[in-house]
Amino acid sequence: MLAFFTTIHVLLCVFMIFVILLQPGKDAGMGSALGGGAATSAFGGRGAVTFLGKVTAACAVAFFITSLGLSLVGLKTSAVSKSSLVAKQHEEADKAKAEADAKAKEEANKAPAPTPTTVEKGDPTTPPAPTPAPEAPKAIDAVPSQKVP
Repeated sequence: MLAFFTTIHVLLCVFMIFVILLQPGKDAGMGSALGGGAATSAFGGRGAVTFLGKVTAACAVAFFITSLGLSLVGLKTSAVSKSSLVAKQHEEADKAKAEADAKAKEEANKAPAPTPTTVEKGDPTTPPAPTPAPEAPKAIDAVPSQKVP
């Protein structure tokens, strides 16, 4: 249906262009170049201007009606697609949020609760004393001694 009205709209545009160009102006314009002089004698002295004026007015009214109709159909289509797109985005966001919440709840249930540690000696806020490092070997013990002859 939309394609039909679009085709009618385009044909009205082209027909209206030709009808407007055929109308004789003060200097007879394109009307006389395309045979407008013969049309003047066929319709009478003033008949061609009145007939072409009526055809132009009818084409203009039809053009305005098809323009308004196509714009309203386009507006409804864009509003429906826009609202459905927004609704779809909200649905996807809600679904993603629900999945993230479920995953976080599952991770919280999976991990064991931390058990409190007991301190055997001393204040729990002070770090333990460092343990002494093992003694380094002496230089004499490290290299085997050689007897000099």
